[in-house]
Amino acid sequence: MNSVTEGKPGWLRGRTGRIRKRWKILAIVVILLALLSRCSITQSLIESAREPEKPFAATTPPPAPDFSQKAAWFALPGTNGIERSVPSGFKAIDEAEAPADVFFIHPTMYLKNDVWNASYDVDGAYNGPVRLAQLSAFNGCCLLYAPHYRQATLRGLRDGDAVALAYSDVARAFRYYIEHYNRGRPFIIASHSQGTGHAVRLLQEAIIGTPLQQRLVAAYTVGAYTPASFASLGLPTCNSARQTGCVLSWNTAQEGRTAASMLTKNVDFWWQGKRVKSTAPAICVNPLTWDEKGKADAAANLGSLPFPKPPYPKQAATLVPLEKGVTGAACNDMLLEVDVALSSGFRDKLAWLYGSYHGNDYGLFYANIRANAIDRVASWKSQPR
Repeated sequence: MNSVTEGKPGWLRGRTGRIRKRWKILAIVVILLALLSRCSITQSLIESAREPEKPFAATTPPPAPDFSQKAAWFALPGTNGIERSVPSGFKAIDEAEAPADVFFIHPTMYLKNDVWNASYDVDGAYNGPVRLAQLSAFNGCCLLYAPHYRQATLRGLRDGDAVALAYSDVARAFRYYIEHYNRGRPFIIASHSQGTGHAVRLLQEAIIGTPLQQRLVAAYTVGAYTPASFASLGLPTCNSARQTGCVLSWNTAQEGRTAASMLTKNVDFWWQGKRVKSTAPAICVNPLTWDEKGKADAAANLGSLPFPKPPYPKQAATLVPLEKGVTGAACNDMLLEVDVALSSGFRDKLAWLYGSYHGNDYGLFYANIRANAIDRVASWKSQPR
């Protein structure tokens, strides 16, 4: 007889056996999940290690978008696109009454590395989530403009020429937007990840020091390196909820984990006419306090939007309800630290493996961002001109 059950009543021995069986089944399930996760991770690693067959200089880039055509825009007013979706209890502003615009530069959405730059009209894996969980945060204040562009692939982001090609489309799109759509209105620059790298350059080359700077409500350059040295060019870091003509950024990470520092330290970016390594500190503005030093607990978080999953709507729709109090936040060593529960649906692969909430930089603070964009536009409108 087994030494663990010896001398015990039969019913207890049976119960012990059932418990052991359950633990064995649970162990098998955990192992299978781990193997499945490993397969997925392995596939991701294999994909990220791929290289285009030829160097950038020996390839023909895909055709450039023509921004006079609607097909060249990721989002445009008047189309009732899914970026006009809202969570229950919220309302998108009537486009005829919107007092300002948003020019949004999307993140990397093409996740293969078979080319240096993807075709501008490629159906990227995150087209739906970016419109629903990022761009839609601004539909309470503004008309939404977002260009397609020949985005650099994940491998292309390490190549200055591929990044420059992607930026050339963004710069042309912004010129077209100003000349044909803006009509002298105030505007917000908003971006994420790769889009933020392009926004950092666009601010330097097309806005700072030009008449357009007076119409800049704010720049939300989220999810990548944004240098605090912008202040030296006359674009200060935002340090209050209603400050305008300023720039703000954050990169979200689990408290105590630092792998996301790869987004804020020793990175290549465009500064004053050339691609250089970062030296200035990265901006970290807390989207729950709207300053750099404030710390907020979860009660200050007005609502988080879970990462959208397919199938995605074809037109504007009602999003899932927001979750309140998912996490507080505080800036620490250039990262926005959060404490998201292990059981939370906001923990994706990046969060589990690296402690990075890159995919939820907007979603975790969705309601706060939405309210802040409305406040900043109102503040800009109230100032004498």
